[in-house]
Amino acid sequence: MRTLLHILILFAAMLGFRPASAFGVLGHQVIAALADDMLTPKAKAEVENLLGPAGGSTALSSIATWADDIRMLRSETRPWHYVTIQIGEARYDPARADSADVIKAINRQSAILANPAADRYAREEALKWVVHLVGDLHQPLHAGEDHDKGGNLAKVRVNRRTYNLHEVWDYVLLERLHLPMDSLRVLLEREIAADSGFIRRNAQGTVESWADDTHSKSPACYVLHGKPMRKGIKVQLDKAYVDAATLTVLSQLKIGGVRLAYALNRALDPHGAMPAPVLRAPPGWHAGSDAYFAGADPIRDIPEAGTGEDSISSRPAHPAKGAKGAAKGRARIPAGKYAWSVNSDIYHFSECADVARIKRKNLQTADFPPFGKRLHAGCPIPR
Repeated sequence: MRTLLHILILFAAMLGFRPASAFGVLGHQVIAALADDMLTPKAKAEVENLLGPAGGSTALSSIATWADDIRMLRSETRPWHYVTIQIGEARYDPARADSADVIKAINRQSAILANPAADRYAREEALKWVVHLVGDLHQPLHAGEDHDKGGNLAKVRVNRRTYNLHEVWDYVLLERLHLPMDSLRVLLEREIAADSGFIRRNAQGTVESWADDTHSKSPACYVLHGKPMRKGIKVQLDKAYVDAATLTVLSQLKIGGVRLAYALNRALDPHGAMPAPVLRAPPGWHAGSDAYFAGADPIRDIPEAGTGEDSISSRPAHPAKGAKGAAKGRARIPAGKYAWSVNSDIYHFSECADVARIKRKNLQTADFPPFGKRLHAGCPIPR
């Protein structure tokens, strides 16, 4: 028998309604999975005690979107997912804040979670709230807006499709990478491990200071080619914007994961709040230097700056490639030890002749094997 929640979700889908969710399902799961790997043993045991009796998974990623799933049934929680700070404001001002926002919700639910005398079911729900809302807090348009409901009223185009700006930052940028959650988690953990000061820089402060940090990144969401986006028109986001925004989102996922681990460790293990990296960076890996993320899935239809029909840039168009293979959608093989197609369950060494047959829009490359795929038996042994 279908529950009322399932019926409401089905009805919303029939109407074409997609509720806003910071970082979408993938982003929330990645932040939760990063935090899960940085919990202290005591905090991890507390999480398992709270989630285990239900008989389901005790992984934080399994509850990462619970708060969105129940939002239609508990409409009073809708304001808990964001904080209203206009672009022109420097920081969060409690005196001018709404009566309910993500900052107040995180602080309130964290206090319930940290209280061992509180009802177990209340603590379980508080855990679900904290996991989700800390993720929400790190999406720039959940902590900043330009009088447009966090970008929900701003129409933009990416890859010939129309979205609102909020949707782009919620899920479009991450979905274009075509990476499963575990692969993205490992990649980001390697980035964290490669920067020895990353955890200590971010595992500190208050929820209010985290909101201010995220808000400081929101003005850039409204800037295209160095100019504020014009309101009231459907703006084309070019490749330069999409690549830069994708790197910002990935950075926010890392920061959100560290801060979520810090918040949960403080609530569940006050004597061991500092998260610890779980991976050691591979030799030669430098944090922030890997261009894989920005070009993970080069979408052919995203124009370079100045070439889009709706672009407002004055920069010259990108020179035509001219190569016969490029005209057919084939890619020049980028640097990277491994390559694969998003439509295949096998991967190759980059030297493999089969790589040249992969369409550019489907090509992925990296210096490490992809998660969940098997090596092509006919690949040449790399030199």
